[in-house]
Amino acid sequence: MSSLDSGDRRSPVNFLSHMADSLAAGVVDLPAFPLVVIKVQEVLKNPNYTAQMIARSISADPALARRLLNMANSAAFNATGRVIIDLGVALTRLGAQKVYSVVLAHAMQDIRRAESLRSIARPLDELWSESVTVAHFCDAVAKRTSFPAQDAFVAGLLHRIGHFYILVQCVEQGPSRPQVVLTDDLVETWHPTIARAVLKNWQMGEAVCEAVGAQADVHVVRAGPPTLTDVLIAGIRLAKRLKNRHDTTSLSSGGVLARLNLSIEACHSLVSEAEVEVRALERALRP
Repeated sequence: MSSLDSGDRRSPVNFLSHMADSLAAGVVDLPAFPLVVIKVQEVLKNPNYTAQMIARSISADPALARRLLNMANSAAFNATGRVIIDLGVALTRLGAQKVYSVVLAHAMQDIRRAESLRSIARPLDELWSESVTVAHFCDAVAKRTSFPAQDAFVAGLLHRIGHFYILVQCVEQGPSRPQVVLTDDLVETWHPTIARAVLKNWQMGEAVCEAVGAQADVHVVRAGPPTLTDVLIAGIRLAKRLKNRHDTTSLSSGGVLARLNLSIEACHSLVSEAEVEVRALERALRP
């Protein structure tokens, strides 16, 4: 990230504002991404890409290929029970957007193991676990409400990428520069904006970028049919309820639940079914 003067470095808001400006200018500053990410991005730029073209790019990374095969064969994505061993067929089953989101998540897993990020290993692990849980619920909500499930899973898996990016940037400030200390409230306020900018740079679909950027707008009254933002907000609320069964506020009626025509009973059913399914998804996506 471009260096800031000491005054800016000591101001958390200016630090975050400069981060957002850099992203808007097309500068994504993270430790080196695996080459497979670049290769998949290049394939997806071709309007005539095929699953086999993506598979050729991914096959050079056996861990990622195995992760995607495991995911395609998991209970969440394999209703037929027929085991797939061909990577191209697995990618077709999952869909390009979902595959790309897993490729990016795989890159995040690689990055978090960097020596320079050892001090934040635990919060990065917590972000990963939360993201997988929200992805599961977004997918489940989408299927329950006949909303396109592919974008829903992607939005859930990447909804905390702004938080991830902020944590990494804080660590990467370097010991020779004045350090910025960010409060949890400030990170919560800024991470959706940062996430939207990161995902735009990674050429994620507009609907995913907008939903991730609007995830904190829980009190906005929206007109018209349900949107991906509604699905993501519902997925986040359900994940909170799974984590804390005593959190009665997470499933209050009205708002996005009403827009999605999700009853409190349906939400309780999704939560009760989720524990085993989330663990299975985590195993499938495990490095």
